[in-house]
Amino acid sequence: MIRSRIQSLLFLTMALAIAGCGSSPKKPQPAALAPFSPSLAATVAWKADVGKSVRVGSGIGQFSPAVDGDSAYAASTSGMISRVSLADGRLVWKTDAEAPLVAGVAVGRGASRGMAAALTAKGELVLINPDGKLLRRINLGGVALETPVFADGVVVVRMADNRVAGWDVQTGERRWILQRTLPPLVLHGQSGMRVRALEPEESTADALDTSDVLVNMPGGRLLWLNGTTGALRWESQVAAPRGSNEVERLVDLLGSAAVDGRDVCVAAYQTQVSCLAGDTGRRLWSRDIVASTPVAADSRFVIVADDQSRLHALSRKDGSPVWSIDTFQLRGLTTPVSLGRAVWVADSLGVLHAVSREDGKLLARITLDGGTVSGPVRPLRQGLLVQTQGGQLMLIRIDG
Repeated sequence: MIRSRIQSLLFLTMALAIAGCGSSPKKPQPAALAPFSPSLAATVAWKADVGKSVRVGSGIGQFSPAVDGDSAYAASTSGMISRVSLADGRLVWKTDAEAPLVAGVAVGRGASRGMAAALTAKGELVLINPDGKLLRRINLGGVALETPVFADGVVVVRMADNRVAGWDVQTGERRWILQRTLPPLVLHGQSGMRVRALEPEESTADALDTSDVLVNMPGGRLLWLNGTTGALRWESQVAAPRGSNEVERLVDLLGSAAVDGRDVCVAAYQTQVSCLAGDTGRRLWSRDIVASTPVAADSRFVIVADDQSRLHALSRKDGSPVWSIDTFQLRGLTTPVSLGRAVWVADSLGVLHAVSREDGKLLARITLDGGTVSGPVRPLRQGLLVQTQGGQLMLIRIDG
């Protein structure tokens, strides 16, 4: 009798548990892609296999391609660095850094034109000459997770402990170092640096000289410095931490700053979007947005995605809202870029979307071979240069 009652009770408990599971609310799903009639043609001109890269947001820096003249450069997690022809994707050379890499490749400018640099998981800066030969390995004396940049004959690296330092490419000696206090909690591998664009990049960053470096920092700080000497032009506290715990007080500046004309625009994680005067660092305007991506900026708009993958366009002049769309709700949008009449943004499901700069209407869509992007898409005069986590580097040509 007792045994029968126990069995009945167990049966009832299991039934209630199953019923409870069935009635629990479903996890929100990414928005389905609605059919539409494309008004902008986007086609893959060429593809090249450059090796797989880690997932974005895993605490390791992003793997984004670089360009210089008639060549594109890309790095893989395994340590391979490739140079390919921008015209047809033909491999020019491939070099093994002999260690896993933690961020994508940088290419030289000024006195270091034609060189390439990458960071290894061993805390080394690897320099490669224009012929693809390993020039030198520099022990950084710490961890670095973000793509380095060149400033004339100096390679600038932001360390994970909030040091920024410059190394001479010819001697391998450290020229200068700048230290800032590290907040208790940071988004490792999520801040970045900006330098003047090289041809044939599609950029209006004419305010930057070949020696200028804009550094986005954890804790909401933005630095404009001379990369050859480390001298500060200005430093601005863009966003101030606020909240009841360390997570809520995260205000790290995301990715690289966007430069258009004389203005510098940035997004602070979960806090705001701001534009500052390039000559002084004075704040021109700020808009509260729960930002999750770096911004794109052009002569009229500042574009950013929020934590729900809603895409927002703000006026470059004063930050007032222009349009906002939830077409890509929860699809995990990456850094948007503005090119031609469209804003281009990839999602975490491996689809690249184009929406109108004027009103956010969908113009084009292309599924990427190799899955989602491994870092920001690179806008070029020839189209879009895209590197995927699956190891594909591709040039997407745009017509219309």
